[in-house]
Amino acid sequence: MVKQLATCVLQKGVGSMDYIHSMMIVMYDGDEDDVPPVQQNIQEASSPSNSNARQEPVPDWCRCDHCFIMPQAIENKCCTHKKCVTNTRRFRKLCLDPEFLLLSSRNVGDIRNDPHDNSTRAFRKQAYRHYILDTYGYLGKGNRKVAPSCVVTCIRRHYPSPTGVYMGYREH
Repeated sequence: MVKQLATCVLQKGVGSMDYIHSMMIVMYDGDEDDVPPVQQNIQEASSPSNSNARQEPVPDWCRCDHCFIMPQAIENKCCTHKKCVTNTRRFRKLCLDPEFLLLSSRNVGDIRNDPHDNSTRAFRKQAYRHYILDTYGYLGKGNRKVAPSCVVTCIRRHYPSPTGVYMGYREH
């Protein structure tokens, strides 16, 4: 079953090894300590030491050493914490936990009467919303804030686009 899930997800181009591991944890519904051997191998393959090697210098405007230069100048923003916000347990729970994102996505879908969407795109959007809501509170319709580069990069690594193309920040 695990191999079938991984093959199906990767063939559709909707995830990374991190995504597959997190979905298997959701399906397995066990503790991280009880992860079957196949999942442990995936966890080792997707560990930060293997996938997050920095290849470009840290931008001058970055204080946390986790930011990257973004396509739009307005997106070149840092969380400004010495210990990057992406390294906190709160961020991992609110913005990277697939169970939490799935529940949130279902809730939004119920309110808007939208079909259920559990794609990496939907998870990314929910993760950005959670970060902004947690940081700034409710902004109201049409009011937007820019998420820091480190936050955007972390979320994109965890829930990548199958095409590698991202929308970026839009003011309207």
